[in-house]
Order: sequence, then C-alpha cells, then structure tokens
Amino acid sequence: RITIKLFHITPNENIWRDVLDLQKGSNLKVYLKNEEYYIIGHHKNHEEKEGECWLAVSAFAKYDKNTNQNYKEEPSFLNDENVIYTVRFSDIEHIEIF
Repeated sequence: RITIKLFHITPNENIWRDVLDLQKGSNLKVYLKNEEYYIIGHHKNHEEKEGECWLAVSAFAKYDKNTNQNYKEEPSFLNDENVIYTVRFSDIEHIEIF
C-alpha cells in the first residue's frame, strides 16, 4: 500500500492484474483497429507471451461504432458464456473496462 500511495505503482508485473477483477469478472468494451464495430462481453482470459498476446471475451456481441446498434444483424451471444471471441492484442485499438 505504501508503494501505491507514494509511487503510484503496484507489485504486480503487468497492468491487467491491477485493472481487471479476476475473481468476480470484468466487462469489456473492446475497440478494434480498422473495424466498424466494437465488442462488448466478459473477460474470459488473456494470454501474455512474447510475440503475440491474445484476449478471450465470452458472452459477447458486436456493435456498430457509429450507431451503437447490433452490427449488421450479427447474432448476440450476451447470454451464452460458452461462446468466446478471441482477438490479438495487436489488433485492439483500446479497451474500456466496467
């Protein structure tokens, strides 16, 4: 707690342990580079490796960036934790966590 208060750093090795609730779960809004849609879903898992890192989002749906409506009538899986969307971190523009 002292390092957090004085130096604004934590003992965690990466930011994900600080911003994601790994016990109760976190909801994500994932904006992708060069896409007209974003993904909303639950953080399922993420893989941190040298080279390519991946993010897995369960119970997801795609939404149009301009209208915030369902993207091109694609199915919504918001109520199905068994359906998972994976994406490389290098393809992500930014993520909102709530």
